[in-house]
Amino acid sequence: MQRIDWSRILFRGALGAAYGVVGGAMGALVLSHVHAAVSAEKAVALRAAVASVTAVELREHAGVLADDALEGREAGSRGGLAAARYLEQRLVQAGMSPAGDSASFRQRFRGSYQNLLAVLPGSDPELADEYVLVGAHYDHVGYGTRRNSNGPWGFVHNGADDNASGVAAVLEVVDAAHRVDWRPRRSILFAFWDAEEKGLLGAKHWASAPTVPLEQVKLAFNVDMVGRMVGHRLEVSGTRTGISLRRLLSFRELPPEMRVDFTWEYKDNSDHWPLYQAGIPAVCVHTGLHEDYHRPSDDVEKLNLHGMEQATGYLVQAVFRMADEDHLPACREVAVSENPELKKRLETLLPALPSRLGVEWTRASGSEEFLVAARVPVDSTAYADGLRTGDRLVEFDGIPCESVDQLLRRVLASESRASCVVERGEQRLKLMLTLAGPPVRFGIAWREDANEPETVFVTRVAPGSPADVAGLEPLDRILSLQGSVVRGQDDLLDRISGALSNGTEAIALEIERAGRISDVWVDLSHGSALRADPSL
Repeated sequence: MQRIDWSRILFRGALGAAYGVVGGAMGALVLSHVHAAVSAEKAVALRAAVASVTAVELREHAGVLADDALEGREAGSRGGLAAARYLEQRLVQAGMSPAGDSASFRQRFRGSYQNLLAVLPGSDPELADEYVLVGAHYDHVGYGTRRNSNGPWGFVHNGADDNASGVAAVLEVVDAAHRVDWRPRRSILFAFWDAEEKGLLGAKHWASAPTVPLEQVKLAFNVDMVGRMVGHRLEVSGTRTGISLRRLLSFRELPPEMRVDFTWEYKDNSDHWPLYQAGIPAVCVHTGLHEDYHRPSDDVEKLNLHGMEQATGYLVQAVFRMADEDHLPACREVAVSENPELKKRLETLLPALPSRLGVEWTRASGSEEFLVAARVPVDSTAYADGLRTGDRLVEFDGIPCESVDQLLRRVLASESRASCVVERGEQRLKLMLTLAGPPVRFGIAWREDANEPETVFVTRVAPGSPADVAGLEPLDRILSLQGSVVRGQDDLLDRISGALSNGTEAIALEIERAGRISDVWVDLSHGSALRADPSL
């Protein structure tokens, strides 16, 4: 099994990025414009915390909880009680402080059911009374019944993915904090919920009888089924429950192949729901359903341990960073009405721009110097202006073009009339061609999302444009430009238009794509003195 080298991944992009590092007398390390600055000492500690996550330990935790001896961990059963004892032992070994009832780790309810709660106290005098909660339910369905099993029932349902995997991930967060002696600014509340499979009872009970002031819990993570990652995709739902949560939960430091899917699917199907109903922004970390869900075949041998390691590394980073943020968002009640269909409508891409010239070009056979007009439709303006199929291009708008990409960029950047020198047989002709539409000098369109006020997302990238050449893609989120946060679509328009008008040769963008923050440099050196176009 391949081991994830988090020590190389974490901060590698930030340290080499143009806006990744800002040094000063205090040694502050600014990892991006998205997250609060952390000290160099904490940066090293965070790297070590993430690197401490191992597939071996995840397998060990999940293996204990999903063993046949625990008989499916039904809430209140002897297997469920044994699982609770194991979790309590791990919390004690990690030096966590009790956060249950009567100075214990346990919060009992409905007779034999029990949540387990522990806290890592915060270190900031102004933030230590606030909490970031990270939890997972540890119960499963026992032997299964007609009501809770997809069959066959009457056999032990070990629940390796549901939810020994999530519990193992939270235990690794606990262990990571202990090993690196992490001192978060906010307190971190660890919760292992019981009786989730009986109707989210553990989380509901805690929300009605919280062991810390409910209004002081600023953000909650629910980790439910993270053991079957497919295609390196991690699903994070609930970012709509707080303003800019998607932005806050995107990082530079992710394994190269991993992608985060910020889904708008948000249902009352796991322990995030009672917390959200209690007014806490709550996200759920998940890797998807599968054919073994609520069946006896959900065994530890089927876990994707490499994927669990990736998901848990992300979770460690997310929890620790959120505990150190200067500010966390308030709960958005409207999030419950935002669904995948609304997301689909919001993120509908704009249609492609019409071709400005309408001519197909190819390189001349055996020639490295000339492009040839391979097809000039007879009903095109280019044909009306005198261009013919077979004409060899010498220069366009005063500049020789030796590749189709170079020509495409010149066509996009030129004004509505452009000169074109071609050879036709022995003749050299100078034509004036009419181009459709205004110049395309940057090459993107964008849209706002009310839940991400300091972000815009790309709805179109013109092929061959500077933005396309730089690697921008539809649905990329633009976070900052030239080192300053983007404050909406009008701000971005004004700043790009100003850069184009001022002859700026390159623009630096900080973008987010599938949860990964990176830098993109857009080269404007060709045609940068042209008149600005409002649509860019």
